[in-house]
Amino acid sequence: MKILRFDIATKVLHWSHALVFIWLLITGMYLFFTPKSLLGDPLIKMVHVYASLPFILFPVIIYLHGRSARNDIKELMEWTYDDLNWFIGFLKKNKIVFKGKFNAGQKANFLMTLLFITGFSITGFVVWMKSIFSRNFVELIFIVHDSLAILSILLLSGHIILAMYYSESLKGIIYGTLDAAWAKEHYPDWFLKRN
Repeated sequence: MKILRFDIATKVLHWSHALVFIWLLITGMYLFFTPKSLLGDPLIKMVHVYASLPFILFPVIIYLHGRSARNDIKELMEWTYDDLNWFIGFLKKNKIVFKGKFNAGQKANFLMTLLFITGFSITGFVVWMKSIFSRNFVELIFIVHDSLAILSILLLSGHIILAMYYSESLKGIIYGTLDAAWAKEHYPDWFLKRN
């Protein structure tokens, strides 16, 4: 038997944000590795800059219009003592039971993603509007922006590896449903509360 884990709004938020982010990484790497990386190829630069708008706006729009997405975000922002125990159990390779809908690793990934969105937005704005800032400041911000990209690639890689390892969780964000027996075993509190 399958049970609902994520509604359409949450899946759209996740996958639209993921696709735009990957597009930004690809175009950003192209700009970084071109000989004129400070100026960049004008077409790719324009595509990169304008792709940043849905990267910032999609989450806001879906948050405002999706009650389920708002509830998920609220839970992702709530940290308890159990989350610390989850990390300890994860590091010790103990069997881990998730207390709520999300485990502490998923919460940490979400918070890091928020920090990256904020960092990319601020540094990207400075780079986009570089004519109003000093050259030295813009060059420093380029370094920060590129460093954020490198760190975000590491976060994305870990996210993908763990999602593939926990394939039933991956099915939840792809199809929106999970196997009920698996959910009851791994997310017992959430499983009981949702009924």
